[in-house]
Amino acid sequence: MLSLTHTIISLPFGAYMDNPWLILAATTVFHFFADTILHWNIYPAKFKSYPYALVGLDIASGVVAAWLLTGSQFLTIPIWAAIIGGNLPDILQALWDFLDKRIKDTYLPAMKPIFTWHDRLQLETASPAIGLLSQGILIATAIALI
Repeated sequence: MLSLTHTIISLPFGAYMDNPWLILAATTVFHFFADTILHWNIYPAKFKSYPYALVGLDIASGVVAAWLLTGSQFLTIPIWAAIIGGNLPDILQALWDFLDKRIKDTYLPAMKPIFTWHDRLQLETASPAIGLLSQGILIATAIALI
């Protein structure tokens, strides 16, 4: 799922809840739920090199959208707890994917099942039209809740 989507659908948690730790936990769990909904994503494996520009655009567009949607609340701890929690599993997954295999196997073997589970949880489609439609519905629902 795009970071843009994870960011926007996490915003209602920051708008309606006060405890940043609870918001962080709730949006992290919600991230996994959202990944089980049919979605399209940027597939780094389909590029000759990692698509840093596209991923950066995805992340930046989510932050800008959050700012536009939350206005004066944007720089509050609850909103940022929601944004971070909503994206945290993918941030950790990216860091894991960038690690050298020897480091993963030698120092962090207990972490592999967690990231494998996150990978298997994904319900992705190669069709942008279908996958972005479901994300659009999630985004519209989140905006209606803000």
